[in-house]
Amino acid sequence: MRSSLQAIVVLPAIVAVTTISAQSYVIEKTQVIPLELGNEIVGQIADVAHDGDGTFYLPDWQQHTVWVVDIRGKLVHKIGQEGRGPGELTNPRSVALHDGKVFVLDNDNDRIAVFSSTGQHLSSFRIDVYLSSGMVINNDGHIVVSSVLGPSLFTVYDTNGSKLYDGGSREVEARPFGVVGGSYQLFQHISGTPNGEVLYSPVKRYEVLRMQWDGTVQETYSAEPPGYVPFFVTPSEGGIRLDNTWSWIVRPLVVGDLVLIQRTKNLEDGEIRTRGDLFSYDGAIVQLGIELPFFFLCTEGQDLYAVDTSPVDTGEDNPHIVAYRLDRDP
Repeated sequence: MRSSLQAIVVLPAIVAVTTISAQSYVIEKTQVIPLELGNEIVGQIADVAHDGDGTFYLPDWQQHTVWVVDIRGKLVHKIGQEGRGPGELTNPRSVALHDGKVFVLDNDNDRIAVFSSTGQHLSSFRIDVYLSSGMVINNDGHIVVSSVLGPSLFTVYDTNGSKLYDGGSREVEARPFGVVGGSYQLFQHISGTPNGEVLYSPVKRYEVLRMQWDGTVQETYSAEPPGYVPFFVTPSEGGIRLDNTWSWIVRPLVVGDLVLIQRTKNLEDGEIRTRGDLFSYDGAIVQLGIELPFFFLCTEGQDLYAVDTSPVDTGEDNPHIVAYRLDRDP
């Protein structure tokens, strides 16, 4: 792994957008933070969390660990290693911080593992969520664990592992083999809001929900933007046919006072296209079709964060955290 760059690099770059209203926004790259992990090999980062001191927590579901790096990307320590014993992780998919502790959704072990900020394993508890896919913690220490296929949209636990209640409900749909499983869990599709609510994407349709923790829907964000392809299955001689170019509605995020709906689509040439749509908090469409360079994993105010682990040109660092900022177009 290359690590020649020693400081945060500021690289202004504006991403083009399509405007449908009088308000216009641009996304500008503000930082590139190379991950300096020595000889460690980085896999795929599923989530990003960071504390008030600028420390980043990066769950790596391929390397079965959580990388903890400082504000300049230098490795502080690792949390967990592959396995099924105490303090070990198998495909960690989400991370959240609360009360000085690090909570990790230990996906394939069907549990939440709790660590100190220095990486010491403190406890673990089992979760009863069908195909768990994401996690959010609020200020009261309640933990939402989401599902994309269970009868409930999410289940709420306390930090000791006691189940409190289920939130939201869905009809459990008939689904063909191959539509469920690991692919869904590669996408974060739930986040918390600054107001203490939950943003939930059902992934297969454009209908993002802003909910209270008991599942009460406060607002629905819905649109039919250009380039969006809904999920569908059609009969064929072999039984069924899936449209492989349907759009995934992935993690919705609050950016400033707006809600960003992110959608990805696999193109026929193998490329993945990512677009974003902006809504006001009360559900009005502000702007559709923002070209997103990454699928963003978390926000802080107007800033959005992602992790780039794709190959880069010789002489550049890889992987790295990238930060963008959403601003009004002057």
